[in-house]
Amino acid sequence: MAVNGKKKGSKNERNLAKWWQNWSGLEFTRVPASGGLRWNKTDNITGDLICADQKSSRRFPFSIEAKSYNDIRFEHLILGNKKVKVLEFWQQSKEDAKRGNKVPILFMRYNGMAASTWFTLLPYDIYRILELKFNIKHKYPTATLNLYDEIVVLINSGDLCTVDYKAFIKEVKTYNKNGR
Repeated sequence: MAVNGKKKGSKNERNLAKWWQNWSGLEFTRVPASGGLRWNKTDNITGDLICADQKSSRRFPFSIEAKSYNDIRFEHLILGNKKVKVLEFWQQSKEDAKRGNKVPILFMRYNGMAASTWFTLLPYDIYRILELKFNIKHKYPTATLNLYDEIVVLINSGDLCTVDYKAFIKEVKTYNKNGR
């Protein structure tokens, strides 16, 4: 039985919106056209999910990209293959974030992963905030990746939500405002 990729992606985005809601206490929703919304004056609407909370939406610092893929092959990153899905996903996340002056964050999962679990890719500087200011508690291993022109960190989404949401978002906003 063939899996409808659009339905799978939509389900992934809905599940990720619930994950963000559980962590933050705020409402998150899918972006129309799965992140493809490009109307005039929509620079604040980037990525696949947005914070829909009236008080927080404009100031939310992340551009959230969500990917659900049959098989994510991280080993291809170190084999020198530049045509790797992870790199394509990250590039898309960065481009959307730049358009909205936001910080890119990428949530990826492949078929068969545990529910409510994503590989989370974020800029190294943002990860350092988690380490230095919040002493993030790791239940799972992390990976620091040199993606040719930048360093990023790959963590399990379960570790990210061990950090106090409001305090973390406040630090990310300050970081983004002060010259990211």
